[in-house]
Amino acid sequence: MVIDGVEKAQRKKITREILVGDGATNHLVGIFSTNATAIDPATDVEIAAIDNNTLDNIIFSYGGDEDVEDAAVLILNKKDLKAFSQLRTDDGKKFHTIVTNGNTGTIDGIPFIINSACKAISDDATTAGSYSMAYGSLSNYKLVLFSDTEIKRSDDFKFKQGVIAHRGSGYFGGNVVSKNGFLRIKKASAV
Repeated sequence: MVIDGVEKAQRKKITREILVGDGATNHLVGIFSTNATAIDPATDVEIAAIDNNTLDNIIFSYGGDEDVEDAAVLILNKKDLKAFSQLRTDDGKKFHTIVTNGNTGTIDGIPFIINSACKAISDDATTAGSYSMAYGSLSNYKLVLFSDTEIKRSDDFKFKQGVIAHRGSGYFGGNVVSKNGFLRIKKASAV
């Protein structure tokens, strides 16, 4: 159970780093980082609010002039997924068909992954200019494992309180490896 807990915590940290890592020492280069030089900042899309056209705007803004998508995935915050689910047609029916499976699923057949590192467009506390979503093929991000994960146990830490500490460590590297491999979506100023 301890090993499972450490591995789960490590996966959570790595997935966060894949999005927001700044590329400094002990950090990956995240998709939202200015150090992800494979992504041209001019291709970033700004969205002020989630509406019936948001998903189409994201999908058709990705890729070159003659291609639309290559098994792309939408990475977003759970609050924005909720905003997509609350969209209704004029007759009150749900606008999107959303199928969930844990922190993954599909919106009208478009795969998504929920990650709390994304700032929610639908959250009033999210400031304009904050990266909120990413859309692209996951193969456009290269994560490299330089060593196996090592899990250590220490009885010395807070011995008097009877606390046992466990630490997992490993050496990883990561960066966007395809030109404009991800479309980054920012929260725009409200009009």
